[in-house]
Amino acid sequence: MRTVIRLPNWVGDTILALPAIEGLAAGGETVLAGRPLPLRLTQHVAPGAPRLVLGPGGPGQRWAQDVAALRRLRAERGVLLTPSLSSALWLRAGGVRERIGWQEQGRGLLLTRALERGPRGSRHLAEEFAELARAGGVSVGASPPRLPESPEESSAAVAFLERTIWAAGARPFVALAPGAAYGWAKQWPLDAYAALARRLAGEDLAGIVIGAGPEADAARQIAAETSSPRWVSAAGVGSILLAAELLRRAAAVVSNDSGAMHVAAAVGAPLVALFGPTHPGWTGPRGADPRVHWSRPPCAPCFRKTCPFGRPSPCLSAIPEAQVAADVRERVRRSGRPAIFIDRDGTLLELIPYLHDPGQVRLVSGVAEALAAAGRAGFALVVVTNQSGIARGLFREEDVARVHARIQEALAPAGAAIDGFYHCPHHPDFSGPCACRKPESGLLLRAAVEMRLDLARSFAIGDTVEDLQAGERAGCRPILVRTGYGARVEREQADRLPRCAPAADDLAQALWRHVLAAEGLARPKRHLETAGGPA
Repeated sequence: MRTVIRLPNWVGDTILALPAIEGLAAGGETVLAGRPLPLRLTQHVAPGAPRLVLGPGGPGQRWAQDVAALRRLRAERGVLLTPSLSSALWLRAGGVRERIGWQEQGRGLLLTRALERGPRGSRHLAEEFAELARAGGVSVGASPPRLPESPEESSAAVAFLERTIWAAGARPFVALAPGAAYGWAKQWPLDAYAALARRLAGEDLAGIVIGAGPEADAARQIAAETSSPRWVSAAGVGSILLAAELLRRAAAVVSNDSGAMHVAAAVGAPLVALFGPTHPGWTGPRGADPRVHWSRPPCAPCFRKTCPFGRPSPCLSAIPEAQVAADVRERVRRSGRPAIFIDRDGTLLELIPYLHDPGQVRLVSGVAEALAAAGRAGFALVVVTNQSGIARGLFREEDVARVHARIQEALAPAGAAIDGFYHCPHHPDFSGPCACRKPESGLLLRAAVEMRLDLARSFAIGDTVEDLQAGERAGCRPILVRTGYGARVEREQADRLPRCAPAADDLAQALWRHVLAAEGLARPKRHLETAGGPA
């Protein structure tokens, strides 16, 4: 049976409906129909299924075209995730035999299965969508909606960050979403957002402000009022999926009850959500352990687009900026995991210039057990490596990936694993300058944002001056190892090393002596006489 799914019109509703949409799409042949933005958010659902881009509003200029397009698809069943009368009329006029939806707006006679919805706020909207999916013959679980990473938009997000706040030396950043497409009654006052941005900038936090359409000017103004190069507007820089990838990398997000709020929750961003005339029990964010503010005056929830008591809405003005700032700080603190940034060739592995054959991978002695202990202690293990052989044409990206897969295999018997591999494929003589080749700190900064790492509590370990300089520039504590080029560097280039950077015989000793000892962990006795000497 071919099923047409009429998507919600709003971004936030579409996010909350994702589990229902995915369940329905997995149940058989599917057609997705809706407006452009909701369709964009569901591009990962049944990627080969037909898509119908519908015109705005009800019967009008595009009505005949939309009905004709539906008739050509010969759908036998329709599930309406919208409450409008026009969507039920569209299914009926399009010849869809089985029509499922909520019984409201007088459309009960147009549906073959009409579900009672109940008062707004009596249960969460996601549960209402799940009930529609069950009526369509599929079971939907209680897991929160998730928006998968979009590779193309992810690269664009990284490029935007590299040319803005990362270029300004930013650490983990905060994202503010001051808009609400539904109506201004849902917006926390713009001067409160500006005050919040100024306060956070004064505490050395970086930030981006997102907005689209009429919200773009407000986003630019809020960013400008911080007078900080570490605060920028992301208004108008790309699609809704690019905004999602920026939010995915944020250490904290502050948003009104809006599409941006639900997108942030769906990508797992630590969230502070601000509610006024709407009800968090009905449209609150799912998952991601959100902090929800709702003053709940006697008139709320009124669900109005504008407030009769003036602008800004008193129910949102009652939310104190200082409390929101405290919640942001708490989320940034919780999101920051310490890391150990490890150079690859000559530090983690025995040195083989331009290594690209997985069969030549040899771990430095004793390192697997030390990395396993570091992982258990809560450190993220991140390999950062210059691989100019790619720019030189000596090997390909696929070769680097195979080497990294072999490293994981070699570490696995000890219970260790690398959490992230980051490499620079460039060389200035072959591909021009870049911000990621060590001694630049681009690889570390990118990992910090993508993996939510606390650079101030992190270490950078390597066998060259460039490895340590990259770590120092990122705000990490550098450690030199004497494997690879390290012994010669210590002997001949000591004046170029970061001040107070300790040295160790190898990576295992660096971890046990300079990292894990501070965590109260001692090297097991059976490893004391292995390469690296006693701890």
